[in-house]
Amino acid sequence: MDIQLPHDQRSAIEALVTSGRYDSVQEAVSEGIRMLVSNEKLREAVQVGIDQADKGELHDHDTVFAQLKAMAAEAKHG
Repeated sequence: MDIQLPHDQRSAIEALVTSGRYDSVQEAVSEGIRMLVSNEKLREAVQVGIDQADKGELHDHDTVFAQLKAMAAEAKHG
């Protein structure tokens, strides 16, 4: 796949490689794509929460924190 980037984006990637942050242009671009995919998954998850809130499917903070504490204790003890 051949991708043409605007000069400023190309320069930014080259600077990241030159600085040693990434070993290659491909690695830097791959990281950018991973971040984009992660951002889209987060956006979808947030939308699910918004939709649930709009339908009144909410939990009070005491219930949520109790569940989180139970999950943390379970994870700690195996």
